Amino acid sequence: MYYGVHNQKSMKNIILLILIIIPLHSFSQEAQHAVQIPVDQDTHKIMYREVVAQEGMKDILYNRAAEWLRSYYVNPNSVVKVLDKVNGKIEGTGRMNIFFKDKDGTSRNAGMILYNLNLEFKDNKYRYTLFDFNLKSESRSPLEKWLNKSDPAYNEQWDIYLFQVDTTMQRLVKSLKTAMQPKVAKKDEW
Repeated sequence: MYYGVHNQKSMKNIILLILIIIPLHSFSQEAQHAVQIPVDQDTHKIMYREVVAQEGMKDILYNRAAEWLRSYYVNPNSVVKVLDKVNGKIEGTGRMNIFFKDKDGTSRNAGMILYNLNLEFKDNKYRYTLFDFNLKSESRSPLEKWLNKSDPAYNEQWDIYLFQVDTTMQRLVKSLKTAMQPKVAKKDEW
């Protein structure tokens, strides 16, 4: 009798777990397709831009950003095109890979996305701009095409690629904002 009750409880727990996991899995897939990519109202191009209030002189903010670039990118020299401390400006071209899952569920490289990165500094604030997103190919292939679901060539995979781009850019912005904070000096108390 005890054995049967134990199995009934286990079976109820398994069913409950399945009922929780399936909607979560579906939600995560829908979330990928529902990503809101920021588009500039004037240019109608994908653009991540924000002016961030941050205490510090222009040169100090510039130095923090330059240090961040060296730690964030594997090869910062291939990214940075302009380092202008006098005018408070850093410009570069970043790269990221996008992936798809084949029929066996294995992640495969779907291509490389190139994007421009501009960082500008003034006393007590800085501005980042991530823009000009293109799929690296023989000809210029802007990602804005992927936003058009009415395009006859529309592919559901484009939503997954846009989700990967957005996730990567959100992670980049978060990392930059953290790096731009003043370093807290730790006292060596023992």
